[in-house]
Amino acid sequence: MKMPLIRSASLLVLAATIGSTPALAADEPADQTVVVTAQSTTPFDEAAALGKTGIALFDLPRSIQIVPRELIDEQGGTQLKDTLRNVSGLVQGGQYSFGFYDRFVSRGLNVTFLNDGLPDTTSDLGGYVHSLTGVERVEVLKGPGSALFGTSAPGGTINLVHYRPTDRAAASASLQYGSFDTVTANGSLDGAIGGGINARIDGQFQRSDGYRGTRNRSGEVSGALAFHPADHDILARFEYRRIEMRPDAIGIPFALPAAGSTRVDPIKVDLDSRYYTPFAFADQSIKRAFLSDAWTVSDSLVVNLRAAYTDRNIGLARNAGGRIAGIALTGRQLRQQQDNIHDFVVQAEPTWKFTAGAMPITLLTGFEYRNVSATTRRSTADLPNIPDIYHPVTPETNLAALNFQCDRAHSCNDAKVDGRFYGLYATAQIDITPRLKLRLAGREDWFGTAAEGRSVIPANPGSEHPCNAPQPTTTCAFIPGQPVVRNDERFEWDVGAVYQIADSFALFSGYASNSYPIFNTEEPQSIGQVPETGTQVEAGLRFRQGNWLSLSSSLFHTTRKNVYVIVLNESEVYSYRVKGWETDLSLRPVPAWNINANFTLQDAVLTDYPQNPSQIGKRVPSVPKRIGNVWTSYDIALPEKIGTLQLAAGLRYRSDYFGDTAQTRLLPGATMVDVTAALLNGPWTIRGGVRNIGDARNYDYAAGVGSGAIPGPGRTFFVSLGVKTL
Repeated sequence: MKMPLIRSASLLVLAATIGSTPALAADEPADQTVVVTAQSTTPFDEAAALGKTGIALFDLPRSIQIVPRELIDEQGGTQLKDTLRNVSGLVQGGQYSFGFYDRFVSRGLNVTFLNDGLPDTTSDLGGYVHSLTGVERVEVLKGPGSALFGTSAPGGTINLVHYRPTDRAAASASLQYGSFDTVTANGSLDGAIGGGINARIDGQFQRSDGYRGTRNRSGEVSGALAFHPADHDILARFEYRRIEMRPDAIGIPFALPAAGSTRVDPIKVDLDSRYYTPFAFADQSIKRAFLSDAWTVSDSLVVNLRAAYTDRNIGLARNAGGRIAGIALTGRQLRQQQDNIHDFVVQAEPTWKFTAGAMPITLLTGFEYRNVSATTRRSTADLPNIPDIYHPVTPETNLAALNFQCDRAHSCNDAKVDGRFYGLYATAQIDITPRLKLRLAGREDWFGTAAEGRSVIPANPGSEHPCNAPQPTTTCAFIPGQPVVRNDERFEWDVGAVYQIADSFALFSGYASNSYPIFNTEEPQSIGQVPETGTQVEAGLRFRQGNWLSLSSSLFHTTRKNVYVIVLNESEVYSYRVKGWETDLSLRPVPAWNINANFTLQDAVLTDYPQNPSQIGKRVPSVPKRIGNVWTSYDIALPEKIGTLQLAAGLRYRSDYFGDTAQTRLLPGATMVDVTAALLNGPWTIRGGVRNIGDARNYDYAAGVGSGAIPGPGRTFFVSLGVKTL
């Protein structure tokens, strides 16, 4: 399927939805006035799927936040990155962000993605941009999650939870237009189709010319069936998405340091200046099938069975390299790559509820198997210099004329990589007393990773490993018939307690550990390396008062060890720790007024760096010290035939941070203000907004290559029209 077909399918869902909605809504009162207030981001009485055991957030000794769809829509969000402002400590960034996939940092560490509780993409390095098609809520677990989810990044876990089909006939559709000629169309249909089967279909199409020309086209179709035979809750879902992007892996270069100075900002040029090749692209086709069954064996035992298979094809050409020489940008390269990835995962989780003496206990046990098989092929071409960084013009004019090479100076690979992961785990939630809750989780994981060449290529930074037998100064490329294999066995655990001083006030604390095998197609040479590890110690408090006040505040200490990176075509390993404080507040002073706010203060420093010992104690790249967000909305009831006017505004703040471990390249901080207004009238919603209304200069993150900073857009706008059954 190509993009026109995806666009047609998505618009077909939209058209069918719009056509069906008035009939479905015909029985509703024509003059009904609805006051809608956004939900809290700290709904302590709710249970997150990330908690595994169905326990309310107030009783969990881990920091988990839920971002509801109502709040996302209120802010005009269409992609996962649009939800980050609602979760403390969560920002876009991380080193080696190449501009065509989501890469986020929580509490200073990288995060892992789940799709309805199962792994989504093979690594935090080289995924895709997540849309919000059919997503009911976004859940975020902060800190290590290996005891719950196996091999995962130590910063946290983001879970996208999709709507399930229901037997109630329902439909929704929306059309949004915004800056850079951005159009987003969404539609859904839901209801019973007979024989006890409920169905739902969601579709989305988005196109945008993109800030600084980083255009994108994407289309998605997702269909789900739900069936409820005796004692079973069966769900099947199939997803297809096509994503076409022009990535920017360079951004705005940093200036050379002035005499007597070591710290530099991005060069002072118009932020629309472009240094990436006009031939950059990253096209992906992703097909995913998901099947689950919640089998109620008895009143005390439920067995959850889940499986998913993902087929992902990626073709891309992205910039790499680059350095300032005088006023010229030199050393530019273009990497061309093709990946094919097959990812299968299956889980079986029996959950018992019973009592031991007077103590209620929820015990979840589980087994997980995952197999990832992929092929990757890369070559690299040299690009002409950009003579004047202050008046940039990219000299290359023809992709076919470029000479793609494979040698020590040109990163390349032609390999197949395989990973097999097995896990046995258990989580127990114990109510020692009505006010004291204890949680214990442990998991044993066995994983084997392998990389093998598919053809003979020379040793180079994209395909090399220590030779066998070892040689003191020589590395070897992957070659056919001689796989490089690594096998590991790890035990991770998670323990914590919650003590409710009163019904409205609780203290919690906990410890969690983490393992993360280095396995991706971006750096296949890393597969033989020792896995990353991480830990977290956390203590905090929660306070709630009715449905108008929720407060969560915690202190944390996290670590990340054995971080593998490629710097100037050489592999390096370092470790660091982060100390910090986070607070999340949801306040509703009156029923029509809602406030969500969060603040993070964190200190991230390098603790081990064998290749650069002088940098130990310096700040970690891409981790700002301070992050703050506020979002508030107020609903005004107008005459009944008009509906409700919803006014909202928000503030985003992020302090400066460095883009390198040497602390020479500084990304300035920024404060941005957003405003929106909406008219809600029965099934109809008209919404408009302006983001960064003060047009503040800002940067999203430091580029992975080319020593640049990716600028964020200035003042932008959007308007949307939506309709849904009530």
